[in-house]
Amino acid sequence: MKNLTNLIKPYLVIAFALILATSCKEAGQTTTISPELDEYKKKIEGYEKEITELKELLDLEKNRKEPTNIIQSDFAKEIYHQYDERAALINKVVGTDGNGNPFNATRYLSYDLDQLKSYIKYIESKSRKAGVKPTGVNFYFALYPKDYVRDDKKDYAKRQTFFVAPTYSKTDDGETAHIAYTLDNDFKIVDLHKLLEVRIAAQKAGFFSSSASLIEDNSLVGNELGGSPPMDK
Repeated sequence: MKNLTNLIKPYLVIAFALILATSCKEAGQTTTISPELDEYKKKIEGYEKEITELKELLDLEKNRKEPTNIIQSDFAKEIYHQYDERAALINKVVGTDGNGNPFNATRYLSYDLDQLKSYIKYIESKSRKAGVKPTGVNFYFALYPKDYVRDDKKDYAKRQTFFVAPTYSKTDDGETAHIAYTLDNDFKIVDLHKLLEVRIAAQKAGFFSSSASLIEDNSLVGNELGGSPPMDK
């Protein structure tokens, strides 16, 4: 709170200076925005950003809970290498990547933190309009098709990825389930599991190809949040 007060003081001083300059102009004096006032304006914008960030930190600290899913690095190393044999099998089965080079299975995905925060705010905002409260997110393993192109390159073709979707809670006969969902263009909730099953059935029946897609203004399904997956090396 002391830090917040210290930030507000210079903000008030600069604001007073701008008010004084505006008053002089209204009094009939011909004035132009001086470099000093322009600098003050930039400082105010900077202070506003710092105050917002500090408030967010204070809110996080106030509501902070210790996570219960932290594992030790030794165990992380153990389970990481448990995947080695499967990765080698994937490399053998897939054969080559989109560029014709020996395939290296994806071993991790890297997501940008700001992109993740932006995604969370996005699903919260869209869901609020739909009258539903997100309770969490589901992660779905997926695979890019062999003809997948990103940035005019086939580096990610055939490569493993995952997409995420929010969940909401639904209680039926005393049992609570967390259901993955997206929204249609009218902000109506769509059960994502049912949507995926219907799409798979339609593809098998030959109704449309895997590259076909519908325009969804309110889709909540996220992928490529900051560039994923990276190359094996």
